[in-house]
Amino acid sequence: MSGGTALAALFNTLLVFLIPRLVTVHDFGYWRLFLLYAGYAGLLHMGFADGALLRWAGKPLEQFRHEVAPAMKFLIWQQLALLVPASVIVALLLPSPLNVIGIAIFVFAVILNVATVLQYGLQGARLFKPVAIATATPAGAFLALTFLWHLRGTPGYRELIVFYVIAWAGVLVYLWTRVRPLRGAPSSDSAWSLGKTCILLGWPIVLANGGLSLVQSADRVVVSSALPIYDFAQYSLASSMMFVPVAAIAAVYRVFFSHVAAVEPEGRARVYAHASRFLLLAWSLLLPYFFVLDVFVRHFLPNYVEALPAAGILLLGVIFLAGIQILHMSFAYLYGKQRQFLLLTAGALLVSLGVALALAIWLRSLVAVAIGQIGALALWWLANEWSLRKTTGQRWQDRVRLTSVFAWSALSYVVAMKGAGNVGLRTLIYYALVAGCLVFTCYPEIRIAWKGLSRA
Repeated sequence: MSGGTALAALFNTLLVFLIPRLVTVHDFGYWRLFLLYAGYAGLLHMGFADGALLRWAGKPLEQFRHEVAPAMKFLIWQQLALLVPASVIVALLLPSPLNVIGIAIFVFAVILNVATVLQYGLQGARLFKPVAIATATPAGAFLALTFLWHLRGTPGYRELIVFYVIAWAGVLVYLWTRVRPLRGAPSSDSAWSLGKTCILLGWPIVLANGGLSLVQSADRVVVSSALPIYDFAQYSLASSMMFVPVAAIAAVYRVFFSHVAAVEPEGRARVYAHASRFLLLAWSLLLPYFFVLDVFVRHFLPNYVEALPAAGILLLGVIFLAGIQILHMSFAYLYGKQRQFLLLTAGALLVSLGVALALAIWLRSLVAVAIGQIGALALWWLANEWSLRKTTGQRWQDRVRLTSVFAWSALSYVVAMKGAGNVGLRTLIYYALVAGCLVFTCYPEIRIAWKGLSRA
């Protein structure tokens, strides 16, 4: 599973920088528009897949195989009932090429959601090898198809969308052959009964995950609707450049939640304090990643130099995303505060959308939208910190200390960018400025990390 996740991360990182080099800026914008809204396709199963995972988790495949066929029947009819009328509406109301992209998203949603249920079945049965293959294959197959097409001509956004859907259709076929849902004995439960049970189990999970995803992408949603496609292409690439740290955050969250759940309640506050400073240390050490990115884009993607200022600002928000997804979500679930977390997520979504829309319409500046997104994430982080203060054990002095280190690291980052043009010199200036502050604030975490490296 680790290998599959690493391969998927590698393929997706290659796609971030390869696709904009192969296609025109406008085609890249329409391709990223498809990806942005296709990212919400998982919401359309209304929690059914998550409920199925909870129902099947820890059981051998043979024990629940008889339920997979009625699950497929319910899901396919549910998707068709929702998406066929939606496709007709999109075809009639949206102009070209938005109507084509909208219909493609709905076709992709059916394939994705059916594949997700099959993948969750294998995951619940702890058959991780096919899950790993299914995790890495879509991006890898899409990369291969795009490269082969590039050998004969420049792909447009239509070809990219078709290749992406084909890649996921291939994954669906593979998962179907591994699960073989039609081989099980007939189920005693009807498809409707099973579907209703799974949706009731899974809707809070899909709502929480969807809310988190919506807040993270609210700025792109606004830019896609309020600004020209050229500007959206630039801003979308700026957001994509954050894929590496954001993917790392998601991987750490899966490990951290399992670890902290096993810790006795009285020890969790100490774990939270250490983890907060570890995240701050890791983020601060990560910031020079942008200095390398700046040089790469200027040399290999010169058409996207306009994306760099927004990308540099968005990188500052990674620390807030990490704190929210790794720490706040974990503690909210562990202490039964999901409803509170959902309410704050809804509030953060409204703030993020409102700020991004106001700045996009008023200033029509990608940099302003990026700054507004960082502000919205910071407010969400502060609200969660205050809401969870009794369970995390964090005092206002701890938050002031962390905020001060964030501000000093961000200031050092700006000084290094403005003060030198060479990557090595920028990095040297930055680390020279932040070294003392990090050692003073995160000394226990640095000592723990050093001991771990020494043992390794």
